[in-house]
Amino acid sequence: MNAQALRIAVIAVLAAAPLCMAGAANLLQFQPVATGLDRLTTITATPFYPDKVWVAEQSGRVRLVENGVLRATPFLDITDRTRSVGFEQGLTGFALAPAFPANPYVYLHYIRSDDSSRIARFRLLPGPVLAADPASETELLTLSEPHPTHNCNEVRFGPDGFLYIGCGDGGPPFTPVHDPQSLAELYGKILRIDVNNVPSGQPYGIPADNPFLATMGARPEIWALGLRNPYRFSFDALTGDLWVSDVGQSLWEEVSLVPAATPAGVNFGWNRMEGTHCYPNAGCDSSGLWLPLIEYSHNDGCAVIGGLRLRNTVLSQLEGSYVYADFCSNRVFAASSADELVWDVAQVGALPRNPTAFGQTAQGELWVGSYGVNDAVLYRAVVVDAIFSDGFQASPGQF
Repeated sequence: MNAQALRIAVIAVLAAAPLCMAGAANLLQFQPVATGLDRLTTITATPFYPDKVWVAEQSGRVRLVENGVLRATPFLDITDRTRSVGFEQGLTGFALAPAFPANPYVYLHYIRSDDSSRIARFRLLPGPVLAADPASETELLTLSEPHPTHNCNEVRFGPDGFLYIGCGDGGPPFTPVHDPQSLAELYGKILRIDVNNVPSGQPYGIPADNPFLATMGARPEIWALGLRNPYRFSFDALTGDLWVSDVGQSLWEEVSLVPAATPAGVNFGWNRMEGTHCYPNAGCDSSGLWLPLIEYSHNDGCAVIGGLRLRNTVLSQLEGSYVYADFCSNRVFAASSADELVWDVAQVGALPRNPTAFGQTAQGELWVGSYGVNDAVLYRAVVVDAIFSDGFQASPGQF
């Protein structure tokens, strides 16, 4: 039995739209932590600084929230080189190096003034003030972008210590210039690079077990393919499983779960499939493709905002749940499973503004960022209904 057939045998694909438990939609309320921000894109924390949370703004700043208060001076400001005029342009990815701050680097994705996608590294400034040096930029990877949509976005370190980069198909919608199925291109892929063991004269190394090293003509950075716009992905802090949300084209939004033991080289199917459906017409061959765990139609939203699987969270009712949202409906969902085989989905809240990013603090709080040009809000999720003090269970969704 191949990997995809095994996956279908043990994991049920569910629709996110049906709400199957009375009152579940009111489990969470969202309290403002900071206001007056600019289009929040990333929320990051580390146990080394339990009182601090890093928040990235699309305009090109990374801000620090210290003991629940937004610090006036940015942690990093690269607005002088960031282009953020488009809806999807700007600083859209931020990650702390593993073992930060002993490893004194941070990694970003942003759109440069020439409209290209850049992955770059910055070093901490010396001295008592926690801040990164904007003059310390080291370019790792730059991709020209044919359109101001479906750029690279998320950057995250995996449990293996390698840097993973989510890159969209480059756009434009419906007729992308680049082929997300082509191994000769980095567009429509998740990339995996080594930023710690770097060969002389190279910006980064290539992990020895990247899946296409022996494939003639393939880019060695590719770890997975077949994605349209993987705006957000995250790793399960307990298991190392990968959760990928891919923003859909015409009809379907999707979230995929890739267990940590899965061989690298997963093909998520775009642009042969949109969700579990052939694109644009019926009758495609789905063999060898990795189908999503969750999907919902554009009758229920417009763009999935991937979140994270909650571990050691203060929201005990959602411990072990994967939390995500939709940008247009503002609804927040939780996918839960008692056995890792069958997953249930329920709406657990609705944000006052369009969601753009999720993060968990060192204390286990769930924070959510919103859209808004200079009036974005950073929220803290809290449980408000005592009826859920014993936890919740939603019924399985169906197509």
